[in-house]
Amino acid sequence: MKPEISKLAKLLRTSEKVILDLEKKMERVSGKRGIIEKIVQENDRKIKQKMSELKLGNSPTAQKVYQALIRKVKENDQSLFKHFHQPNFTTENGCRSLLNATREITGDLSGFYLKESKAKELLKSNPPSQIMASLGYGNDIDKMLDTEDVFEIFAALRFVEDSQWLNDVFFKSYQDLKKEDFKQREIKVTVLPERWLEIGQKFLGKKLHHMSHLKELGLIFIIPVDNQVPGETLYIFFMTLHYIYEVDWHARLFETYSREKDFAKKMIDALKVGAGGMPLPDHDKISWRILPKYLAKNNPNDPRLSEPHINPEAWHYTRAVLAIQNFAERFPDLGLGFWKGLDVVGECFPLDRPEKQILISFDLFDNGISLLQQVGFESKYLYHQQEALWNRVFTEYMGEECLNKSIMENLAKGYITL
Repeated sequence: MKPEISKLAKLLRTSEKVILDLEKKMERVSGKRGIIEKIVQENDRKIKQKMSELKLGNSPTAQKVYQALIRKVKENDQSLFKHFHQPNFTTENGCRSLLNATREITGDLSGFYLKESKAKELLKSNPPSQIMASLGYGNDIDKMLDTEDVFEIFAALRFVEDSQWLNDVFFKSYQDLKKEDFKQREIKVTVLPERWLEIGQKFLGKKLHHMSHLKELGLIFIIPVDNQVPGETLYIFFMTLHYIYEVDWHARLFETYSREKDFAKKMIDALKVGAGGMPLPDHDKISWRILPKYLAKNNPNDPRLSEPHINPEAWHYTRAVLAIQNFAERFPDLGLGFWKGLDVVGECFPLDRPEKQILISFDLFDNGISLLQQVGFESKYLYHQQEALWNRVFTEYMGEECLNKSIMENLAKGYITL
């Protein structure tokens, strides 16, 4: 057996049998040979290069490699902090310099999003009681809608209202949405006023996420933090880019759906970000499952992760990776160029003894999240690199255009067969 087969199976945490079957069938479909060797050799070349840059020698332990990568992202975070004139994420105005930079990078992207008038209609039909109480409006939904920013209220639905009410009552009204309820407008990137931090903490405490997005509304929002920690600047920088590109992609998806009879159902299913669990078709052709979220966040041993699959979440982040690379070339002193081409790169390194090895991700996203969460070696993040690598395997055989089209056309079905 070729050593590259075993190596790729390790990097993807799957079996050699899966990789052998994949290679056989994908070669037949694409007519391309030597793709597995190409991917693994490129991975090994980049690992060797980064080992030299990090001055780690020939046989470092997994812990030393991880610590060196965390030091590197910490340096990048500090450089960005200075570059963006020391942004203060505890206030609304303090986030502006960084957000303005991300909009300069992406440009003003427009897409197919819910009209503000329709968003107000949805709120009026199902008033969010906890938000109204928190803002002092009692039961007066008309007064709240006349006074408040509808984008802020929609953002707050995710962290103030009860999830059961959201799913069983509020989002149920999405079933009646029509093409006419949407229009073309720019993506909105905003920072919520500081009052939402206190309100959010009241309902979610430490579980409150300081950044999120609403695909149907074309909205990316940040909630000011109460305590700025290392990694915050880097995290908000790459996640803002990621969310902009993710929201932009979904606008095109929803516009496509809007021409179909089951528009609302397909859109709701996409917003739920479900991952199908039915067995893949078993025949001579190859099927790739579509996993629209990082399953490894909740269960790194989910059996679907060992099947051939493509990941839309990682695909959206690929656009952010390219944007960061261009930004790194404009500002080489920031040191972000170190991460160029590493989003799919990983390697197994020994722990306390050579025969016991563990996978380390060289991806900026994984290591940036690890820094922000201040996790130790045992709790390090791995999931993005592996999902990006599955996507890379697909695109090396079929091309990026085919990957994007396959996800767009088959997301609702949950898999593609080639």
